[in-house]
Amino acid sequence: MIIEDDVETGHAEIRLVKAYPFGPNEGAVYIYEFTPHPIRWVMNIESFYLATFCNDVFEIAWGVGSTPKEAIEAAVGRWDKYADENDDNPFKKILNKIGDQGDPAQ
Repeated sequence: MIIEDDVETGHAEIRLVKAYPFGPNEGAVYIYEFTPHPIRWVMNIESFYLATFCNDVFEIAWGVGSTPKEAIEAAVGRWDKYADENDDNPFKKILNKIGDQGDPAQ
């Protein structure tokens, strides 16, 4: 652990658990699992999932959750709130696709 000016730097393992490509020039949704390495007496954060959208130019995080499905659900709401209303919500497409199947990362 490195401490500089009250900033503590830790480490985490980041793993791509699922990719949902939409086709050429249509982007993709990615689900990552973040597993922070615990630092005794300072930081012990549980694993979490991040849902991102990549438009083949850059990738932006849209949702975080304790399961992949929760991350996608959070991303649906954030996309609806902040994205251009003319853009289809890619996270909503994924949520409709997985339905009640459970964890999309399996």
